[in-house]
Amino acid sequence: MLEIERVSAGYGNGTTAVEDVTLGVGAGEIVGLVGESGCGKTTLARVVTGLHRPSAGVVRVAGDDVHALRGAALRAHRRRIQMVFQDPSLTLSPRQTVRAAIAEPLHIHRIGAARSRVTRVAELLDLVGLEPALADRRAGQLSGGQQQRVAIARALALAPRLLICDEPVTALDVSVQAKVLNLLCDLRDRLGLGCLFITHDLAVVSQLADRIAVMDGGRIVEQGPTLQITTQPQHPYTTALLAAIPGTFLAPHPTYLS
Repeated sequence: MLEIERVSAGYGNGTTAVEDVTLGVGAGEIVGLVGESGCGKTTLARVVTGLHRPSAGVVRVAGDDVHALRGAALRAHRRRIQMVFQDPSLTLSPRQTVRAAIAEPLHIHRIGAARSRVTRVAELLDLVGLEPALADRRAGQLSGGQQQRVAIARALALAPRLLICDEPVTALDVSVQAKVLNLLCDLRDRLGLGCLFITHDLAVVSQLADRIAVMDGGRIVEQGPTLQITTQPQHPYTTALLAAIPGTFLAPHPTYLS
């Protein structure tokens, strides 16, 4: 589904944010990308979605080179891949009803007529576990968990094949986090979605990811099945992340001791 092959990316000031990254996400698979703030995770997400051009390497979604697409092919690609962001209150307009927010991608891409869009919105609300009555509310009238479910419903409106989730539960209470994580797992199973789940929290990603990639200083320093990464880490940075989780007993590698 998603193939990231030896990608490097930086900015005009000469800063390299991502260096020689190779990573893949299959259909029906959740891959966690974990690392500290500033390690390059969000830059990589921008490269994957086509918002930032890499200085080297290639990104393919469903076999297509993301940065070579133009015209109708580019518009079709934008329907295949969608993002869910950290703070839904900043991505949902306070002026729009929930119904309008979820239907907006359908309007932009000219999918369906008015009646079919109403039906699609109702289907999406049900899919993410929200009551139909919420369709007439605005974002400010919803809880944080409800707002994030609306954001997920909007991301699913175009029936994408790949979701990029950039710290989607960081702003939520722990109990609400669990519900959103369970929802993402359910959607993966029901829809066969591929998902790249970006977070700084190894404890969170270990609850839902099939595989984990650990990023430090713009590079992937370790990747593998979740059980392997969380029980038999090979890189000292991974060991340090695990040791920082409350209730774990792994001592940080001496390289990362302060």
